[in-house]
Amino acid sequence: MILSEQEIIKKINQRETFITTTESGGFTLKIEKYLPAMCAAIHNGSNLRDELKDNCLLTQAERYYEEDPYTGSFIEQQAITLIGHDSRYEYDLNRNTDNCVYTTAWGKDVWENPLSKQAIATSKGKHAQFYRIVSAVVEALLEDFGQCIVYDSHSYNYRRHKRTELPVFNLGTTSVKSDKWRPLIDSWLSVLKHMSVEGLEITADENDVFYGKGYLAGYCHGLYDNVLVLATEAKKVFMNELTGEADNVVLASLQKAYNQTVSQHTAACIKALDLSQVY
Repeated sequence: MILSEQEIIKKINQRETFITTTESGGFTLKIEKYLPAMCAAIHNGSNLRDELKDNCLLTQAERYYEEDPYTGSFIEQQAITLIGHDSRYEYDLNRNTDNCVYTTAWGKDVWENPLSKQAIATSKGKHAQFYRIVSAVVEALLEDFGQCIVYDSHSYNYRRHKRTELPVFNLGTTSVKSDKWRPLIDSWLSVLKHMSVEGLEITADENDVFYGKGYLAGYCHGLYDNVLVLATEAKKVFMNELTGEADNVVLASLQKAYNQTVSQHTAACIKALDLSQVY
């Protein structure tokens, strides 16, 4: 189902359950049940609209290297999901709207010719729309439950690092403003560490490789005192980060385990927040 932004917000305000892809194709929102938890995979996609493809200096493989493939599948079984389809080279949802369109990225020029004002405006418009939808969902959950957790799922390339002992999961929390969230942060780290994935020894650390400074976390923590964003980076051990080829055994096991872990943690958080009647 394809809906306009106004139709999406109306359904949220009326607490309807639905699944929709935006008219622009930028992302899909699914709401199966209203719970105080939303899951996002904002860099899951790699789509680049045609007018930009022809002007892009980077190959699809070069762009794909910096995307977060498969992260949408890590959360797809959850009740509320926001999964991005567009490439971060079109607009980066983890930067603010003013700075979401690259000219250079990771030391490489992105465009053969400078983007037109209209092209930039189109990309920024899609970015701004995404965050209006984020606000609509979060504010509905805050109205219903008083507090909300956002599971912000990413992946990271590890072969580029000089260190070899890097955590399978990194939780970035530097934008979290209140110590009141410490128990839920610790419980998320704990369930990550106890995740069982075939062929992997799971490790999880806080603010080791990344620090949770992305815009989704900053946006929610800046606007809402009662929202906790768990910005979680999964090491790309489920794929060959250089070729893009998936490790089908590890990936399948991780997809199942991650979805189960999010569900387990969500249930525990609802209990801790004394919201057990909604689950």
